[in-house]
Amino acid sequence: MSALQMNIEPLSSLDEILPVLTGCNLPVADISVSSPPQFFGFRVAGSVVAVVGLEQFQSVGLLRSLAVSPGHRGRGLARELVSFVESFALSQGVESLFLLTTTAEAFFVASGYGPASRQEAPQAIQATPQFSGLCPSSSAFLSKRLGRANPAAHAGSAPAAPAAEPRS
Repeated sequence: MSALQMNIEPLSSLDEILPVLTGCNLPVADISVSSPPQFFGFRVAGSVVAVVGLEQFQSVGLLRSLAVSPGHRGRGLARELVSFVESFALSQGVESLFLLTTTAEAFFVASGYGPASRQEAPQAIQATPQFSGLCPSSSAFLSKRLGRANPAAHAGSAPAAPAAEPRS
């Protein structure tokens, strides 16, 4: 954790979440008060500076909207948020997480995610706006089975850290 000893907290105010996402050029068209994903994040001086979202569909989930404000990148906040949301999802019965990204594939691969087949994606994931059109078809589609170590992620040497904090 950073020297500031920040805590991850549930977030519910879209007025706080959306500016972080739009500031990182992430899509927000499908996020509304009537159907918001669960969001978690970090605050600094009362302002939200990093967020991650989770959409849960029984035993599968969509990790989405991982964003760290530019002035707070390079501090490990994204890694902490991903680890937190994975643990939270597992505690809620999620067995596998899926995600789409255009900018952070290396970050997620280093975090144990691997390529997934869009054709074999669970129906609930395929039905999400992110999967069905909000994210470009060129987005990397990745998945991770929760609750057990990914042998591929631990084979050989440790993966190199990404050059920058991810935006998605």
